[in-house]
Amino acid sequence: MPLTDSEKVKIRHHTGFLNVADAATFVLGTPASVETQFIIEGAMNRVLELALPEVRRHLQILDALEEQMIMDHELLAVEKLGEITVNTKEQEKLTRRYNYWVDSMCNLFGVERNPFDKRLDSGGVGINARVAG
Repeated sequence: MPLTDSEKVKIRHHTGFLNVADAATFVLGTPASVETQFIIEGAMNRVLELALPEVRRHLQILDALEEQMIMDHELLAVEKLGEITVNTKEQEKLTRRYNYWVDSMCNLFGVERNPFDKRLDSGGVGINARVAG
C-alpha cells in the first residue's frame, strides 16, 4: 500500500517541506522553496514498497519525539522539584535526536532536508546565492 495523503503530510512536516497547494517565490521576504518541493514529492511517490514499514517506523519515532518535546515544555521553567532534579538540557537533547531521525528519514528518500525550514534558523543549514551587483 503506497503512502497515504496523511503520511505524506507528516513526512513534509518533519522534513521541512511545504504543505500548501501553491506558493509564491517569496513569502514575507523568505524564499518559499517551491523549486525544491518536487524533490520530496517525487521521492514519496517512488518509495519502494518494501521500504514502507521503515518509513512508517520513522514517522512514529519522529511523532513521538515531537510530542515529548511539546509535553515536556513546562519543564523549561523548572530546575528542581523536591528531590527530583530536572534535566535542563532535555529539550536540546530531544532536538538533537529529532534532527537525527529527520536526517535518517531524508536518507530513506534520498533527499536533503528543506534548507528553508524555519526550525533550522538556530544554526542549521545555510544557503549561498549569488547576487548580481
